[in-house]
Amino acid sequence: MKSKIYIYGLCDVFYDGYYIHGIKEIYQDFEFNISKFPKFNQGTFAFIIENDTYSKKIIIDSKDSNQINSIELEWCDVYGKVNYNLNHLPVENSEKVIAIGPSFGIKIWNLFKTFYYLILNFIRFRNSISNRREFIANYWRQYKRLKLKKYDSVQSSANEVFFINSIWKQENETNRNRALFIKSCKSNSNIIFEGGFAARSNGDNLGFDDLVYSKKIPLKTYIKKIQNSAFVFNTPAVLSCHGWKLAEFLALGKAIITTPHYNILPNDLLNNVNVIYVNDGDDISNAIEKIIKNFDFKRKLELESKNYFDQYLAPKKVITRLLENT
Repeated sequence: MKSKIYIYGLCDVFYDGYYIHGIKEIYQDFEFNISKFPKFNQGTFAFIIENDTYSKKIIIDSKDSNQINSIELEWCDVYGKVNYNLNHLPVENSEKVIAIGPSFGIKIWNLFKTFYYLILNFIRFRNSISNRREFIANYWRQYKRLKLKKYDSVQSSANEVFFINSIWKQENETNRNRALFIKSCKSNSNIIFEGGFAARSNGDNLGFDDLVYSKKIPLKTYIKKIQNSAFVFNTPAVLSCHGWKLAEFLALGKAIITTPHYNILPNDLLNNVNVIYVNDGDDISNAIEKIIKNFDFKRKLELESKNYFDQYLAPKKVITRLLENT
C-alpha cells in the first residue's frame, strides 16, 4: 500500500534537511504542504504519513533547547527530540517523546532543485511565512553544505590534530573545556597541532585571544582536516546541547574525546569503546596520550564511533525509529 508523505512547508531546510533526506531514503516522494497542519511556527519540522488505512503525525525538534513544545506535542503521535532531557519532560504525553540524538546540516538538493523548491514553496506559502529573509536564506544555506556521502571515514594521521571552534558569550563551561583541549594539544610535544578558537566578529574574544586561530577555513577544507586529524574533541555547546560536531565526528568515524553529555542520546556512547569521556585538563592530557600511543585502541574508537552513527544517527535510522514508535 503506497503512502503519501506531507512535510510542513515552513520547515527549516537548513537545520532539518537531514530528516528530509531520511524520508526520501524510505519513501522517495513527498509533498510540502501547510493546509494539513496547524499554524505551527516557521521552522517547525512536522510530517504526516497517510494511506488508505492510517495517518501518522510526527514532530522532529532539533532545537538547541531541551524544552518541549506543548502545542506540537499535543498534535503529534511521536515527538523526536534531539536534546532530550528527563528534567524537562512534560507531565502529559511524555511517552510520545523519543531521544533521537544529534544531526547536522547537509546538502539534499542540487542548485536546480534548491531554487525549484524555494520558488515553489515561497509562492505557495508566502502569506504564511513570518520571516521571508530567513526562509529564503535557509534554502541557500542548505545548498552550501556537503552531501552526507562526503562524511566518510578515512585513514587518519598518527599525530596531526586539527581543531577549530567558536567562543560563546554565555557558555563559560564550553569555552573553558575547549581552551583546556587546545592547551593540552599545544603542550604535547608529540602532537602537530593546528587550530584554536575562531575569532568573534566583534573582536571581543572573552580573554582567549592567545588561543585564537586567525585563518578562515572553508567547509570542504574543514572536513578534510577533521578526517585527517588523529582525534577530535567534543563538549556540549549552546544551552548544553548536542552540537552538530558530535554527529559529524561520529559520521566521520573519529576517535572522540568528549566531556559528559547533559542530554540523553538514543543509546549510550560507551567510555573507551565509542568515545573517551573526560572531566578536566588532566583527563584530556591522559586521553591524548592513550590514543597516540596505542594505534589499535585508536582504530577501535574510530570503528565504533562510525558504527554508532550508522546504527543510531543516520537519517534513515532516525526516521525508521520514529515510525516504529508511532
